[in-house]
Amino acid sequence: MKTNIFNTAGCQYVDKRAIRRLVRRTLREEGRDLATVTIVIADSRYMRYLNEKYLNRKRTTNVISFNLGEVSEIYVSDEMARDSYELNYYILHGLLHVLGYDHRDKHERMKMREKCTKYLRDD
Repeated sequence: MKTNIFNTAGCQYVDKRAIRRLVRRTLREEGRDLATVTIVIADSRYMRYLNEKYLNRKRTTNVISFNLGEVSEIYVSDEMARDSYELNYYILHGLLHVLGYDHRDKHERMKMREKCTKYLRDD
């Protein structure tokens, strides 16, 4: 699996090695494999653009992910992630969406939150 990480916003607390390790371990524990995961750390303006263009929501957001088959893209707002823990949390949140998890109800939200917290704690 290849993990591409682009820090287009110049976020100061991006640890590419740790992010790659976190993504690989999460995929392994979930029993899944992806050919390529691309992670982009972007500013709020770009996040708003993506949210409006693809999800028809006229506001910024913390994470947007796209499952494109073997290739997946995760976009994270540098401005909403105030530290490395939050940045990694949003990356995991986006990765779980790519893997088919959602949070349409309280049970699903709790399950995603628990998984993100578990994978961050185990890191």
